[in-house]
Amino acid sequence: MFDDDDSYQLDACGRRVLIGLSVDETAEFQRLDCAIDRGKSLPGIASDQWARAEDLRWLELYEKHQAARLPFLNGSKTMH
Repeated sequence: MFDDDDSYQLDACGRRVLIGLSVDETAEFQRLDCAIDRGKSLPGIASDQWARAEDLRWLELYEKHQAARLPFLNGSKTMH
């Protein structure tokens, strides 16, 4: 889902991670992103409509990433 460079930064150890997520959370998000049925699990659907624990965890990580990413995109983009 996130293949653009504006979604990633390097962590303290130089590993490429989704902005706002740890290396473990990035790996978990990518695994869940591949596993969930995106036909039923799209951003914009109310969280009470998400049926599975995997969907809810994906949404939690997605929202954490987006919350950290938006200030970066609105700023100078020097966080990379």
